[in-house]
Amino acid sequence: MAFWETVEKLRKQQNTSYRWLAHKMGISEQTVSTMRKQGTEPRASEAVKMAKALNTTVESLVETNSENSGSSSQNIYLQKYMMLKNELGTLLEKY
Repeated sequence: MAFWETVEKLRKQQNTSYRWLAHKMGISEQTVSTMRKQGTEPRASEAVKMAKALNTTVESLVETNSENSGSSSQNIYLQKYMMLKNELGTLLEKY
């Protein structure tokens, strides 16, 4: 399942709007709408906020089914998220 399909599914299950999601993320509704319509995935920091707002993990938002498991854009996105997560862990250890 594509990123935005997963977001849409969770949003509907939780009976929320994209306006609410944008507000929880601290960005404009227009930004979310543009990303969604163009099919672009948010930056890792925005994906973390989106996952938190939807009570899920970034991993679950970027998971793909067996048909799309070779999708390089999904894999790159997941790699960027994991790198950010590891860097954050390293920073937190220092303090």
